[in-house]
Amino acid sequence: CDRPCLLHNWGRWRACTRACDRGMRWRSRKIKRAATGDGRCPRTFSKARYERRVCNAQPCPLDVVCVARMDLVIGIDASGSMGLSGWKAQRTALLQLVNRMALSKSAGIQLGVLKFAYKITILSQLTDDKKKLITAITNTKFDRWTTNIGGAFRSMKGMLQFGRRDAPSICMLWTDGRPSRPSSKYDAGLGAKSLRSSCRVMVVTMRPAVPKSYVSPWVSHPKSQNVMVVNHPNLMIQKVMKVNTFVCGRVQTFLDWTKANNATKTTTAAAGIR
Repeated sequence: CDRPCLLHNWGRWRACTRACDRGMRWRSRKIKRAATGDGRCPRTFSKARYERRVCNAQPCPLDVVCVARMDLVIGIDASGSMGLSGWKAQRTALLQLVNRMALSKSAGIQLGVLKFAYKITILSQLTDDKKKLITAITNTKFDRWTTNIGGAFRSMKGMLQFGRRDAPSICMLWTDGRPSRPSSKYDAGLGAKSLRSSCRVMVVTMRPAVPKSYVSPWVSHPKSQNVMVVNHPNLMIQKVMKVNTFVCGRVQTFLDWTKANNATKTTTAAAGIR
């Protein structure tokens, strides 16, 4: 017989994708019973199965600290197309980003970093040790060679085994090139698909040669919220705050965060004296 599908009730509204500059919340309905015969079923993103809302539309402050609780893995591009100046700019941008993140295993961010070219090198597993991260990033060298994006996605998934079960996981890839040996567009797509089952996948592209449309199939839903375009690796230093608010769901101004941090240290010191 012909019977339409049966849908579940609406799922919960997802958390806002951004802390400011216009994020998005969404919810959906899954299929409870498939259609049979010539019975119909609404498409995944039809009004019957998908709703979204704009959230946190206010402009972002100029200087912010990410205070969200999350496990974040960042993959940086060490392939030859970056050029030495682009590589140095990317590395400097990452160091500045680390200094604008509230690292804390109990209440804040755990950060892991890898670099990818032909080979994949894990610079740091997930940690809240800022000194360790800064040392690892500062000391890493420019590999040159090819762009193994598929390998980077698979290695990011492996790094998440050290994450917290009760913290959201986000994987953010920075790249200026299309996948090349030993990876390929197909291989990168497979790696991204596997990774999306473990974390929210985001991509920062650093050249017009890698347009938004090319990397959109890799990232998590909603696609528009998970791709950021920078026109050249050398511009990454100027975009640090944009990257921070792109990936972070909760921010404080640097001034407010510093005041709160100093107050906590003063309280802790006073308690120790007693």
